[in-house]
Amino acid sequence: MRPSVALLLWFILWPTSTRSQEFDEQFDHWPVKLKIDGKIVISDQLSDFSLLQDVLEQSEREARLLLLSEEEQPAIAEKYAELFDDVVVARPASVTAEDCEQATVVAWHDNRAATDLPGEEQQQLSQLIAGHVAAGKTAIAIGPACPLLAEILITSQGDHPQVAAGWGCLPDCVLATGYTGAPTAKGRLLSVLASHPRTVGIGLAADTLLVLGGRKMRVVGQGGATFMLMANERQPVRMQTIVAQQSPRESPTQWLIDLTEWRRDAIDRTLEPFPADKPPIPMVENGTLVIVGGGGMPDSLMEQFVELAGGLDDARLVYVPCAEQDDVPAQQRMVASWRKMGVKQATFIHTKDRLQANHDQEFLEPLRDATGIWFGGGRQWNFADSYYGTTAHKLMKDVLRRGGVIGGSSAGASVQARYLARATPIENFRIMAPGYERGGLGFIGGVAIDQHFSQRGRHGDMTELVNRYPQLLGIGIDESTALIVKRSTARVVGQGKVHFYDRTQPVYPDQPDYLALAADQEYDMAHRQVVVAEPTEPAE
Repeated sequence: MRPSVALLLWFILWPTSTRSQEFDEQFDHWPVKLKIDGKIVISDQLSDFSLLQDVLEQSEREARLLLLSEEEQPAIAEKYAELFDDVVVARPASVTAEDCEQATVVAWHDNRAATDLPGEEQQQLSQLIAGHVAAGKTAIAIGPACPLLAEILITSQGDHPQVAAGWGCLPDCVLATGYTGAPTAKGRLLSVLASHPRTVGIGLAADTLLVLGGRKMRVVGQGGATFMLMANERQPVRMQTIVAQQSPRESPTQWLIDLTEWRRDAIDRTLEPFPADKPPIPMVENGTLVIVGGGGMPDSLMEQFVELAGGLDDARLVYVPCAEQDDVPAQQRMVASWRKMGVKQATFIHTKDRLQANHDQEFLEPLRDATGIWFGGGRQWNFADSYYGTTAHKLMKDVLRRGGVIGGSSAGASVQARYLARATPIENFRIMAPGYERGGLGFIGGVAIDQHFSQRGRHGDMTELVNRYPQLLGIGIDESTALIVKRSTARVVGQGKVHFYDRTQPVYPDQPDYLALAADQEYDMAHRQVVVAEPTEPAE
């Protein structure tokens, strides 16, 4: 069935800014630095020093601790000496570069309030702690002044507290210690967030350690930490409290926070609503998408991918692995398999540095004339973290504009949509991830794509998603199954099925709320209907 003239005319007149392959994603819609390089431990006070044993590796305790303090605190030094084999006490102004290099852990233990610290001393301490963490080491800050490590410092109490710039060791955060959860304490923190909406509020209970390692936060001690984001006109206040892990079998969502997810959600709340009430028609204006549900490649599909990219001689292929690590092996299996097939030009790119993905011309060079890109499997939020809104992202879309092909499996399937499904950094059981829904790379709009679909029983998840966002076409792809998309036509290939969830159609309680298509069947995503093959003329 061919699209009607009216629909084609409507699509042509549709504003270009809403088309899926228009590059309208912005670099500053995503945090630049996604994690800290070392570890930070914070508390307003520490009655039980044994809690540090739950925070520090044995190797750290066997190494040198540099204890920073302006005051003579022999009792405190003795407490640290019970935990560390080697303790050196020094005033910040007297610390040398060699002192820092020889120390594995730096502890700043101070009984003064932040407002009592002279500016020069603050500058010296901030440089020491930030430099130590940047070197991949551990910094401990204990005392009333520890909120200085956050991006924003609360300098006064009351219903509308005053704030100042902090040291930024906890990126995009404001920290309130001695937090009780009382309405007045909650209101003060929300008051700060109202004037700094791209900030994560953290209320830390007294005598409780807050630990940030990389991008993950947890607590140690009897108290907890409450995280909150400011409400906007469409979303309520987001709030979650974590406590120390009680059991190895406990879900990590109970005791672990991904700070980057919360930072991203804070940014997202300041942007226009997403997904839009009227998303673009699912359409690949130029080129082809190959979307695989994971679990194995349908027969001859990679050969089709190479052919769509120009064939063995002319294809210029780029593989993009899905990895959380900063570095990946120099030898990538996908690139090796392409070369074994006879592809003459094949390489890969990988970065966790958004500045590199935005500015490094040598890094970007393979994308400039690529005819095909393949996204690997893993956790799809990694793609959003690395590439969303960058120059690399724009060059990826340019591959389709030139008539090339983009493919991917598992995570590499979901990320092809403008809406990014199942992108929670902690576990992947939720199909809708606050802060990451906007993170798809947008090679096709108006859809949400999930994978490993029947094998992992994800039908109910997609039902939940399209009930919340009925304007999106939900697509669930089985393992060893793929969709090949040209214009608005999606053809199924492989062993399983592809499930289409269309909330423009009625749902009946005794029938599936989706349409499942098998190999060689086609679906018109613009009209949201099965493509019926035209009858052939009988042979004479």
